[in-house]
Amino acid sequence: MPLTCLSASDYVTVEAYARESRALFHRHWVPVCRSEDVAEPGDLLPATIGEAQVLIVRDMAGRLAALSNVCRHRSMLLVASKTRGGIIRCPYHLWAYGLDGALTGAPFMGDVSVEGCDLPRYAVTEWGGFVLVNLSGEATPFAELIAPLNDRLQPERLAGLKIGFRVLFQHDWNWKVMLENFGESYHHIGTHAQTLQTLWPGGQTDATPSGIGWIDLRHPDHPQAGTLQVYVVFPLFLLALTPADGGAVWYRLTPLAPERIALEIVGLFPPEAASDAEHMEQAKAQVLAIHMEDVAACERVQAGLRAPDAVLGPLSPLEAGIARFREWVAMDTE
Repeated sequence: MPLTCLSASDYVTVEAYARESRALFHRHWVPVCRSEDVAEPGDLLPATIGEAQVLIVRDMAGRLAALSNVCRHRSMLLVASKTRGGIIRCPYHLWAYGLDGALTGAPFMGDVSVEGCDLPRYAVTEWGGFVLVNLSGEATPFAELIAPLNDRLQPERLAGLKIGFRVLFQHDWNWKVMLENFGESYHHIGTHAQTLQTLWPGGQTDATPSGIGWIDLRHPDHPQAGTLQVYVVFPLFLLALTPADGGAVWYRLTPLAPERIALEIVGLFPPEAASDAEHMEQAKAQVLAIHMEDVAACERVQAGLRAPDAVLGPLSPLEAGIARFREWVAMDTE
């Protein structure tokens, strides 16, 4: 593959991170939760997208909204963790908003005008049981964007999966390091030599079906484990389908700083499997064992990227999806 149009500094500097936050995270669809996380009327769930603080709301009629989670008075975050209620009330000075974001109360303001103090709204959609937000409001509808992958992803089936487990991490590496590690299986031969390599050999994987805005990574079929399917929809939707149990693993990736991410690994399963506590503990243990192998690799990659002589070298055909991703980042942040 040709040399990349990015450089090592794009993985470590404040300038590169700020550029990506303004362009990539603002302009494109970002998954923030599962629909079941905000299933009930009055459910409120905060989320971070780049530098934006967002509040996912299910109103009393069952409609979904994405609002700013920042009070229009003194900029306090309105909701700190998942909650439920018929109003959104700032704990600082008790300004209150409806579930549509409209300001409904501002104590002791007297004759001071509070016109224009409704909460900003963002574009929001549900697809395959996921809730996605677009801050710009100008992105192509997500269902249209991802339509070429529908036959493989089967969004109706994904929508029927339930959360079986979730594990939250914070890691000291750039978000692109996490995405690139997820989006290629070439590293099975080294990082996962005793685990994934025995099921899906890295040298037999194929990333060439990847498109302009996504990675479609295909693996050889295993008699017992089936055919692992790995997808990345740029910039932050990381999903692996695990055919043996009919489930999926979602890596909810949240960039926090140039070399800092939050990562929630969410196991999704058919309802009967998700309710089986023993099976979920086993599935979680397997996923975490793989992730800890990736932790060691990503830590060393980030350390190498900080070195003054670091380079992004030529990519293997097995890393075709990574090449597409780097081209996409460079193009969208020009």
